[in-house]
Amino acid sequence: MRIGIVGGGAAAVGLLDTLAGTDSARGRITVFDGSSAVWRGRPYQSDLEAVRVNAPPALMSVRVGDQAHYARWLQARNDAASYLDEGLGQPLVPRGVYGEYLEQSALAAIRRLRRAGWQVSVVNARVTGFADDGGTVLHTEDRGAHPLDRVVLCVGSGRPRDHYGLTDALGYVDEPYPLEHTLATVRADAHVAVIGSGLTAVDIAAALTANGHTGPISLLSRGGVLPYVQQRPLPLAPRHLTPANAVRKAEQGTVTFAQLVELMRAELADLGQDFDSFATEIRDTGTEEPVARLRRQLAEVDSPHQGRRLLTMAIRTIGPILWPMLAERDRAMLRTEHFRTVSSLSSPMVPYNARIMLRILDSGQLRLRSGLTKIEARPGGGFTVFDDAEWTADAVFNAVNPPAYTTPQESEPLVSALLAAGAAELAPSGGLRVEPGTRRLLTAGRPSSTWHVLGNLAADSMFIATNPPGLAAEAAAFADHLTC
Repeated sequence: MRIGIVGGGAAAVGLLDTLAGTDSARGRITVFDGSSAVWRGRPYQSDLEAVRVNAPPALMSVRVGDQAHYARWLQARNDAASYLDEGLGQPLVPRGVYGEYLEQSALAAIRRLRRAGWQVSVVNARVTGFADDGGTVLHTEDRGAHPLDRVVLCVGSGRPRDHYGLTDALGYVDEPYPLEHTLATVRADAHVAVIGSGLTAVDIAAALTANGHTGPISLLSRGGVLPYVQQRPLPLAPRHLTPANAVRKAEQGTVTFAQLVELMRAELADLGQDFDSFATEIRDTGTEEPVARLRRQLAEVDSPHQGRRLLTMAIRTIGPILWPMLAERDRAMLRTEHFRTVSSLSSPMVPYNARIMLRILDSGQLRLRSGLTKIEARPGGGFTVFDDAEWTADAVFNAVNPPAYTTPQESEPLVSALLAAGAAELAPSGGLRVEPGTRRLLTAGRPSSTWHVLGNLAADSMFIATNPPGLAAEAAAFADHLTC
């Protein structure tokens, strides 16, 4: 069996770790990744220490069925205690440190695979196309040709898109990471405008502050909503919101949003906690004044109510299982009406960054601006921003990530070739159609014998980026189909 894995980020690491733990026929595995940050992907390359992982260790394990895998790795480091977030009582490391975890996990999995008899190699080149002439052959930018029996697309999510036509304008940064490099060109007194107000925007503001930036910072968006503030972890022992229960519901067919609400209601009822106040807070995300909301949530980091903690856990662990089976009207409702709420709940900002945001908001250095309609590059340099007023900025950073199921620019040649050859099919809402369970590409309802998708490129994936545990669980679900 000759298996190709296109993409070398967290999805590929989870898949390799899963394959290393299976008792399957041996063969050859080739990983294709043309980046300079193999195994780390876009989010976890080396960067400033101010750019932290936005989740506690229990939510970041790349090994399926072993929630403590990352926590044990982190505890073995001598510097783990130095990254303790006092608000959470948990270590929240720089993204680059988590990238080391992914890299070491990948290399350990490769060693296990090789000991078990697999041949494993890494091709540091981008896949540009394929040929299907009695067998599948991947073509790479270094003019390589690689015959394969199975191919898994692990390409991750796309990079930010230039919605305002600012590419090549002096002072515009379309891809902010690594901030260590992109912030180096910004004057300390410059007015920095950041398109977006999500986690990437928070990263930029926190990193500017850590760099001693003195100029004004403006976060631009339509609604001006900041991410939720993460709460101190409590022991969670869900009885209803469990992966096993999610699998059973998925096997029964279509699932409705109302059924998921009832699971949460039952979970809180078992704990003797109020559902209605929790639901009201979620519904009012876009109506509460943002700074007052940030201040309130920082004061509630130690709240004993488990509603938000359970919902964050559920989005990450059972969301990927139930999303493909959710009624289409409910999926459309969550994608269009509640995108920011779900995204903010699934990846809340850590108290460490929330305190920074509140401090620079209170000082007046940071401003949240809503109603953004247009940004124009000025002929003599700088930018004109149009929202509820018209004003100027010296630099503009793009912090709006595309929907998770969009094709990364680096993978567009391969995906375009698949579509042109009739080997893949786009879904109306975006992404490639796949068969549930096996994750095989579907065309005209027929599953491919060669092509699989792991992660957010699939049309039935969630509209937010899948987290490492979710990717590992998805890999484990179809590993047997891949090696048979």
